[in-house]
Amino acid sequence: MFLLNPFLGVVQAFKHFRQDWAKNSIWLFVIFYGFTMFRPEAMDSSRYVSRLQVLYEAPLSWDIFVANFYSEEGIAVDLYQPLVTYLLSFFTNSGNVLFAVFGITYGYFYSRNLWLLLDWAKNKRTDKTMWLLLVSFAFMIGFWELNGVRMWTAAHMFFYGSYLFIISKQKKGLVIAALTPLVHYSFMLPLGLLLFYTVVKIPWRILYFVFIASFFLSELNIASVGERLTAVAPEFLVPRINSYTSDKYIEALAEGPVANWYVTYYLKAVGWVVFIMISVIYFTSQEFIRKNKAFSNFFGFTMLFLTIGNVMAMIPSGGRYLTIARLFALALIFLFYMIYDSRVFARYLKFSTPLLLFFIIVSVRESFETLTFVTILANPLIAAFIDMPIPLISLLK
Repeated sequence: MFLLNPFLGVVQAFKHFRQDWAKNSIWLFVIFYGFTMFRPEAMDSSRYVSRLQVLYEAPLSWDIFVANFYSEEGIAVDLYQPLVTYLLSFFTNSGNVLFAVFGITYGYFYSRNLWLLLDWAKNKRTDKTMWLLLVSFAFMIGFWELNGVRMWTAAHMFFYGSYLFIISKQKKGLVIAALTPLVHYSFMLPLGLLLFYTVVKIPWRILYFVFIASFFLSELNIASVGERLTAVAPEFLVPRINSYTSDKYIEALAEGPVANWYVTYYLKAVGWVVFIMISVIYFTSQEFIRKNKAFSNFFGFTMLFLTIGNVMAMIPSGGRYLTIARLFALALIFLFYMIYDSRVFARYLKFSTPLLLFFIIVSVRESFETLTFVTILANPLIAAFIDMPIPLISLLK
């Protein structure tokens, strides 16, 4: 099916999700998407391709390349993307090949995360609500976010590792989570939270009210948050933190293009669903949480992550932490729905359905920015000879 049409392979994968091969169809599709995606100049992907082409035309020695890492004079503060780009520059200057290679890692963790949840449904009857929650989870950090390869590859790695460590009690999960700062330096914060929660074990009853209180901390100013981060961060990260919390950066964002109303509110819709459903779980199912140790730990860590995400969202670009925290929250809601038969929970979830549908529709619209006709209609054999990166968004403009 992949050789015939990778997109149809995705459809078949979810139709036959109980089969072992299904997750690999998603993995292959993400690789194919990386090869055929549209990379406009304003997006990060274009910058990475330009870097590949510069290295291809003027190769760097290994010593000079290494000198760019973790130093005040260097330009790189994480390892994954620069190293892949550097190694590929010896063989090609093709952006298609570069992002297909990036898609190998991204697609692996993206597909595995989906099946961490779908494994709970293999021996149960599925329904529309289950699929709605799964699609919401899949779109929270969708495959099209491969465009921002560093941040979002690390996000899916971190979820995968944290899930294995907290839910399945597998130590290799902690190792995988510990590797994420090599993909994006900012994951030192989520990793620190995971280690802190593992050691300290704050009761989830306290964490719920801390999570609620975090919604009322919007009066904190960006400069004060930046100062606190600078005080605890390693020295080589301080310049990057300062750049994200500086007045110039804030002004540049403010002067940028104004987003459409639906782009502004579709993530807020998920935020309200998370707020409502976590509150329902807390007030109606404390006995279940107490009895299920793995779920209790996942519940507590998710609320801690959401709390930090709410605070970090006050910093330009800090909202990305909240997006990752919401990935955990949607997984939590999915797990609760699959494990525990609660009529009250189902009632509130039904009430929240319009918000999730709104989020899914706008997410599909967002994916059209980089999803091309070749990705949907062609196959690897055709794409190898025809390079027509025309995005689906051209249908709507």
